[in-house]
Amino acid sequence: LQETAMVLGRLALYLKPHFPAMQILLGDTMENANRLEPALSIYSSIERKSSFSWPARLRVASVLNRLERTEDAVTHLNRMAGDRKTDPAPLISLGDILRGHERFEEAAKAYDKALARIKNPEPRHWTLFYARGIAFERSKQWPRAEADFLSALKFKPEQPYVLNYLGYSWIDKGLYLERAQGMIAKAAELRPNDGYIVDSLGWVHYRLGRYDDAARELERAVELRPED
Repeated sequence: LQETAMVLGRLALYLKPHFPAMQILLGDTMENANRLEPALSIYSSIERKSSFSWPARLRVASVLNRLERTEDAVTHLNRMAGDRKTDPAPLISLGDILRGHERFEEAAKAYDKALARIKNPEPRHWTLFYARGIAFERSKQWPRAEADFLSALKFKPEQPYVLNYLGYSWIDKGLYLERAQGMIAKAAELRPNDGYIVDSLGWVHYRLGRYDDAARELERAVELRPED
């Protein structure tokens, strides 16, 4: 089906070369088929005056990163951030790419700049606080990380991954163990088949000296994630 879609997409662009909706669709199909160089070429060919140009440019950065051209992606996103000085999207993408390469301090700075462009954060921005919290935690800036995780939970009180990350971090630091247990138990209730969350639940039982419960949950985590 992908091959058929690509052939038809190419045919459509042969008949109408400047057809941005089809360019986006064909680029997306090629990207999903892991044909990254052609996808990059198609996204880059969309005219700047088109309303599709901005999202296509964000996809260019993603493709560059997948092609292991990380510095090109970083340069591209910084240029986009300069082109639209109030749009946080390029800086969020930049932070995500840097975080994916474990460049956590740089990622945190990109997220800082993105949040500075958001005057009134809304519930949909919980992911940004969560991502920046991870970057802070991994770059050993725990007070700021903790604040971000708590901010994310204000917007999404039952978000299992935030509950798990903050709960596990508290357990690891020997902080608020009972509260952390409740958070991770809630996360496990929401995602009962997530091996990483079940692993955290086992760890909190262990830290509280409940070794039988710990063994049970950790064995279940192994069953859910035997490859880890």
